[in-house]
Amino acid sequence: MLLSEIADGKGEPGTVIADPLVVACGKGAIRLLQIQRAGKRPMEAQDFLRGVPLAPGAKLL
Repeated sequence: MLLSEIADGKGEPGTVIADPLVVACGKGAIRLLQIQRAGKRPMEAQDFLRGVPLAPGAKLL
């Protein structure tokens, strides 16, 4: 994760709880805006989701 913002929501930490890419944290949630996978270039979250679809309920490890 390179860039995020605070978002509304709650759930089990690491769980995608809303589109586009809102993830539950210990307290509240964050919306992922930019991501960089190991060995890959930085990309916008929306571009990431085109190649790796993550629906609400998915777990990020």
